[in-house]
Amino acid sequence: MAEREPVKDLGRLLLGHAARYRGRELQDVATRALRTSGGENAWVVSVVNASLRARQTLDHALRLEPRRRLSRLRFPFSGTHHAAAPRTLSLLCPTRERVANVERFLDSVARTAAAPGRVEALFYVDSDDPELAAYQDLFERVRWRFGRIGRCALHVGEPVGVPQAWNHLAAHADGDALMMANDDQLYIDYGWDTRLDARITELTALHRDGVLCLYFDDGQYPEGACDFPILTRPWYDTLGYFTPTIFQQWEVEKWVFDIADRLRRLYPVPGVLVEHRHYQDYKAPFDATYQRHRMTREKSFADHALFLRTERSRLEETEKLRAVIAAGTRHAAPAPAVHDAGAFWFTDVLRERHAKLLAEADDAAAAGNAPDGAVLLADGAWTTAAYETFPLATGLIGSIPEATVDGGRAELIVLPPGGTRHTSAVPGGDTLRVLFGLRVPAGGHARLGDQPLPWDTGQCLVHDAAVQGTLRNDGTQPLLALTFVVPRPAPGE
Repeated sequence: MAEREPVKDLGRLLLGHAARYRGRELQDVATRALRTSGGENAWVVSVVNASLRARQTLDHALRLEPRRRLSRLRFPFSGTHHAAAPRTLSLLCPTRERVANVERFLDSVARTAAAPGRVEALFYVDSDDPELAAYQDLFERVRWRFGRIGRCALHVGEPVGVPQAWNHLAAHADGDALMMANDDQLYIDYGWDTRLDARITELTALHRDGVLCLYFDDGQYPEGACDFPILTRPWYDTLGYFTPTIFQQWEVEKWVFDIADRLRRLYPVPGVLVEHRHYQDYKAPFDATYQRHRMTREKSFADHALFLRTERSRLEETEKLRAVIAAGTRHAAPAPAVHDAGAFWFTDVLRERHAKLLAEADDAAAAGNAPDGAVLLADGAWTTAAYETFPLATGLIGSIPEATVDGGRAELIVLPPGGTRHTSAVPGGDTLRVLFGLRVPAGGHARLGDQPLPWDTGQCLVHDAAVQGTLRNDGTQPLLALTFVVPRPAPGE
């Protein structure tokens, strides 16, 4: 009967390629197969890993690489290039016996960051790691291989466990944002760094204390679920640690996300996939690192039980952050997010030309031109659509000097019924966005962050450009708007 056990394990593991067969007991089967893989039953893991490598190669070719290429093509037109900011982003990555994974991870970061010079990637490896020499060799060549990344550093130390390794790296990081990383991740979407910057800028405009927890889509859990927290510097400086060290492995991220949720400071970064190639989802082969760190269900349950017993500790940590938030609220004197449109001379001009601008937009739509709107001015240069299709709007914007300084941007927005549109956030806080409603049908909505704004046809909205706006059309006609960015007036102007 014992002779049939390896065959049963092999069959059970191969069935795991179908998601419906990946029950919780599969973890125990995998653990048993790994622990016995050094003897005569080594063939079980070899066969399963061969199938996993084939699956991984196919998935990369058919899903991940096409998405990466498409994101690169879309990037110049997505608005994310306007979100660049001088923040340093710190990737914190414990690793063991996975030199090849680290190379792939760094390659994905270098290929997809729009400004990789501001990214630092810090790695922790145990001093007893069998592949330590290979790690050291890689990092001797890292400047040549991945020179576009601002800083890559290898930290070697005693085996302290993954949570403590993350804390060690965080203590040596210079970043404004500290990003949990694993050596089985791949960065897929181009410009993830500028999207993260834009999101932090947008949220900091709403929360001046800067206490934030963010996350990317990791391709592992259902939509809306969180993984791999990204913490801002004020969060880390307040608590003094990146991850709690009381757990063996599980519940570490849950601790962070639980605190963030209690604070209502947990935010996704939309449009960014960071693929987590986890063997549990059959995205990577089983290896020695999984055997070392992956726990049985009993250990997982023990960590979860400990998490439930530590609610008071999490409440105490939440209160520490709330104190910082309250202090920031008392002392901050932020400029208003929404401004009086009547204080700007050009709003009268827009209202006077409203009928002609709307007729021009309707004529373009009837002719089948720019059904989704059009960029008129980008980085200070007028587009072909501006001159050929929207000469009235182009002439009007050109007559507003504030709209064309410092590489201005202007756009006609066409939002069909049922559509939603986000205006890109412009970092810095020294610019304002103007939204002029050419047609705002009944059911047309504008929001600034979580704040609804009153808006109607022929009306101007002026708000901080650092905060992302959202337009929603629940009406039966297309929503039409003209938008451009102007410098923030100096106090007293």
